[in-house]
Amino acid sequence: MRRLSIAILLLLGQLAVPAWAQWTDEAQKCAETPDPALAFDLCTRAIQSGALSGAGLAITFNNRGNAYQSKGDYQRAIQDYDEAIRIDPDSALAFNNRGSAFQHMGNYARAIQDYDQAIRLDGSFALSYNNRGRAHHLNEDYAQAIKDYGEAIEIDPDYPLAFYNRGLARFDQGFFIAAVPDFVRAVQIDPAKPYRVLALYLAKARGGDPDREMLAANAAQLNLTQWPGPVVSLLLGQATPQAVLNAAQDPDPQVQRERQCEAYFYIGEYLLIADQKGEAARMFQAAVSTGVTGLFEYASAKAELRRLAQQ
Repeated sequence: MRRLSIAILLLLGQLAVPAWAQWTDEAQKCAETPDPALAFDLCTRAIQSGALSGAGLAITFNNRGNAYQSKGDYQRAIQDYDEAIRIDPDSALAFNNRGSAFQHMGNYARAIQDYDQAIRLDGSFALSYNNRGRAHHLNEDYAQAIKDYGEAIEIDPDYPLAFYNRGLARFDQGFFIAAVPDFVRAVQIDPAKPYRVLALYLAKARGGDPDREMLAANAAQLNLTQWPGPVVSLLLGQATPQAVLNAAQDPDPQVQRERQCEAYFYIGEYLLIADQKGEAARMFQAAVSTGVTGLFEYASAKAELRRLAQQ
């Protein structure tokens, strides 16, 4: 009601814009913009204004941390999440997001601690269960990962990311057929996500059923000119491995490294399905060598190398 009353008085020309209102709007825009650079600028201006305090200031530090994280600057993101938690020690969101930053740095144990705290603060936070599952997964604790993904699905039965992630945990254990129902559900809920379409095809193919008709039907809803569209084209037999590697090039070094990790992994799977194990192993090793520890493709490449070594 207070904001509505002020808006009415402003229209009547009877009240100047209060400073706190301007910076509250800046903080709100910071939270809403998808552009990390713009979000960073808006949040910084709001923080430096001195007009915010309490929960509003904590949320703005959290949102600037998100902007840093989107840019791959995890250390500075953690500093902002630290400040958000100092101001509001009961912020499950800030603990969750700090956990995500630690996870992207490969510090899974520290990430799990933050996810634990987020869950203690909010036991209905499906995102934190999913994220904790991801940290356990990347740390190769598949049983705990599957348990956490299951908790997330229990809270939100239509949570496509948790189904997708649980399928990946089963895939990385070599339980390809068992992974299929989770990938099917993830695609049913949200069919426009290419990585889920890829995972479904690979699980079926590695289980002995390379279903290109299903892949083509799912791919009809995707833009194959955008990454990772060239990977889908490769698996459909419409592109070469070299074309995928060429498409992974990007002027942003971080983006290029991530895409290269993905490209090497998917080319490795393509070669493995064709029973070219030596070349597949070389691609999986190249994926691991990128050092992008926060990607499932990195973890899955390691799992494939373990299986190939056992064989």
